[in-house]
Amino acid sequence: MKIEAVSDKLGRISSALAYVGAFSLFGIMVLTTADVAGRYLFNAPITGVFELTEFMVLILIFSFLAYTQSGKGHVSVDLLVAHFPKKIRNSIALLNHTLCLVLMGLITYMGFERALELVEYQEASPNLGVPIYPFVFYLVLGCAVMCIEYIRDLLRLFVEREGRVDS
Repeated sequence: MKIEAVSDKLGRISSALAYVGAFSLFGIMVLTTADVAGRYLFNAPITGVFELTEFMVLILIFSFLAYTQSGKGHVSVDLLVAHFPKKIRNSIALLNHTLCLVLMGLITYMGFERALELVEYQEASPNLGVPIYPFVFYLVLGCAVMCIEYIRDLLRLFVEREGRVDS
């Protein structure tokens, strides 16, 4: 199977999560607007809006993390690196992606461990009593998909290094 075909299939996961993130952003906008309107027009704010917004921001961030990586949209400063020979730039990229993959893998693992603890202790938000563990599992999902994006980047670097398109 071609690496590009596998890469495209894996990339669809990032796109699907981006839609979830967009829906979360829309939810934040609607909820905040309704809360402000209720507060100033009717003197009745919506209970728990801050908690819900926190959860939706988590969904928003971890939905777009991998999608942004897939489009190389994260901020990078390459004032010096851009002038290096291509072989050195590729070596730096290889080191960078490997280090990021390891760190994101650790975050994924630790997040999963924390989510299991939250399931065990049934920890919930203070005002609404919303269970916290589903959102930590979503964090784990977002980080795992980010790991997939780093693996895709590493595969691309190896394919480019070998000078071939198929594997």
